[in-house]
Amino acid sequence: MEKSFLNNITWKKIIWFWIILTCTTLFIIYAILNRDPSKLLLNHLESRYNKEFVIVYDGERSDGIGSWYEAEIYPKELIGTIKENDTYYWAKGFVEAGEVGDTYGQVLLKESANKFYLSKLEELFGKNVLPVIEIDDKFCKFTDFEKELEDLKKINAPMPISGGIYIFGRVENDEDREWYRKQIYEFVQFMKQTGTFEYTAIAFNVLDERVLSKEFQENTKLQQELVDMGNKLVETNHSLYRQRKREIMSQLPKNLTPYIKMEDINKTDIVNTVSWSYYNNLLSLPLYSEKYIRANGLEDTRRISKYEKVEDVFFTYEDY
Repeated sequence: MEKSFLNNITWKKIIWFWIILTCTTLFIIYAILNRDPSKLLLNHLESRYNKEFVIVYDGERSDGIGSWYEAEIYPKELIGTIKENDTYYWAKGFVEAGEVGDTYGQVLLKESANKFYLSKLEELFGKNVLPVIEIDDKFCKFTDFEKELEDLKKINAPMPISGGIYIFGRVENDEDREWYRKQIYEFVQFMKQTGTFEYTAIAFNVLDERVLSKEFQENTKLQQELVDMGNKLVETNHSLYRQRKREIMSQLPKNLTPYIKMEDINKTDIVNTVSWSYYNNLLSLPLYSEKYIRANGLEDTRRISKYEKVEDVFFTYEDY
């Protein structure tokens, strides 16, 4: 019986067996590599984040050596909200040789950082403050800001923080300006205490809170007047520009109706504060840490300060 079985195994059968096995393997590999990359990406995202995503722009990319599929993505739950068209909440997805990856974890990390800072910012400046933090950590392990911070501390690596903080208030005189200087100084001390100021490049901006009102948002004539005046005077006659801006804004009534909330603001658009506020940026401060300045060779263009006293907070733009 045993001998008969062995006799039936011929070299021809062995060769056919390996041919069939090889073809099957190649077919499986081909099927994997040639599956619709968009479906692979969407399945990966839903599995990883437990939510559905939308692909906005996609296509094949190449660096001259290899090629891969790349797409702009955002959660489906954002459709119909202000965040849908805000690229601050968008991420990238990749498919290469059947391997799938994404950067949406960095979006979650940024949102976690905003929440981390928000309570302190509201304590110092009130409710009308909008942090728009960027985390330049491409290989983050966690989507929770505090966990990522602790993980970086273990390897003695700084948290690379950039972005902007937008405060809506009023600056009528030098006394008001000094109040903001002191509050910003206190925030820097908070960053130092939490170990988040080591590698930092944040733009602080104080904007006129009146731009949030219904009366301002619906007055397109006043907005255009500000734009025309700003385009004409901001570079040529700064003192007249400030005077005219005050005169134009004084056309608004004293009692204003709250209209725009912080959560209604497009975080990508507000980066251009002058355009977003119709020239109603009042104070600006580029808050750069010493390590960030030296690491990026910015000693000739950025002022190095350890922010050890209130006077170290130096506004580069004062237009109240």
